[in-house]
Amino acid sequence: MRNLKSIIKIILLLPFLVSLFDCDNDKKITGPTGAVTFEISPLDDEAIREATPLGNMNPPAHTFPTNHIGFYLKGTDFVAVRAIADGTIRTVYYNSGSNDYRIEFKHTETFYSYFDHLKNVSPDIKEGATVNIGDVIGYGDPAVAAVDLGVVDYDTTRNFIVPGRYHEFCLYCGDPYLYFAADVRAKLLAKNPRVLAPRGGKIDFDRDGRLSGNWFLEGTPIAWNASSYEYGSSQLCFVFDMYDPTQIRISAGGTLKLAPFVYGVKGNAPDHGEISMSSGVTKYEITSSPTAVMLVQLIESRKIKAEVFPNRTKEQVSTFTSDAMIYVR
Repeated sequence: MRNLKSIIKIILLLPFLVSLFDCDNDKKITGPTGAVTFEISPLDDEAIREATPLGNMNPPAHTFPTNHIGFYLKGTDFVAVRAIADGTIRTVYYNSGSNDYRIEFKHTETFYSYFDHLKNVSPDIKEGATVNIGDVIGYGDPAVAAVDLGVVDYDTTRNFIVPGRYHEFCLYCGDPYLYFAADVRAKLLAKNPRVLAPRGGKIDFDRDGRLSGNWFLEGTPIAWNASSYEYGSSQLCFVFDMYDPTQIRISAGGTLKLAPFVYGVKGNAPDHGEISMSSGVTKYEITSSPTAVMLVQLIESRKIKAEVFPNRTKEQVSTFTSDAMIYVR
């Protein structure tokens, strides 16, 4: 009887418990969702010398293709950077290495943007503050670095084989150009040297069971910062050039000989998207000076062996040595 009474009590409580869970779910949605349109450029058109696509590589800080575009500036004077949409400041981060700031903005519950490498940021620019389109956020310095712009859109997902190694800025990286109004986008793309689609670039080249994409030195933790500059020396990737996506690029942050480097491949072959376990040992004659050769082999679908041989030609290299390193997804 006691068990029967207990069961009856649970049945009677079920509607109440369900209502509690429903309330909790409702609390998660506190505002509008979805992307917004950027109606203005963050910089005066005449101040922009070049607008880059996604996918820049500059190891070891940016061994993998970067998740933001950049605006290189003309002249020597500081240039005002303006808010491209209404929003709330999510984070103000000081870059001690470059003595500048990254400012992140929340536009909706599922859509953020951020500027990086801003100087002379106003004291009013602080976490939780509201900004309106056109407000001056800070200034770009033509002499130091590009002003970077990134987009985080939770309605888009990048293709990385092990998502646990990536920050949300990578996993949900949007192509910033696509969110600008058509007339603004046309002016920005006119400053972008990349002519092949997608004009905004690409950061995700992973193909399971193929060499293509990002690799991590064996032992690198499965953590969101594994793909960041913190582990740049443990990263290796086989991708395509940010400006000419027909051209193979190999980027290594460290560990391998000659690293850090980004090199092309003589003959622009073989295509890393076609290399699998059945390919055996593959040779790349990389465009270093003097010439070097990289051997690489998929020893498992998500594990490779790699080694670089400086001052060698393809004919002089055939097997790995004890200097070979193991990388995994």
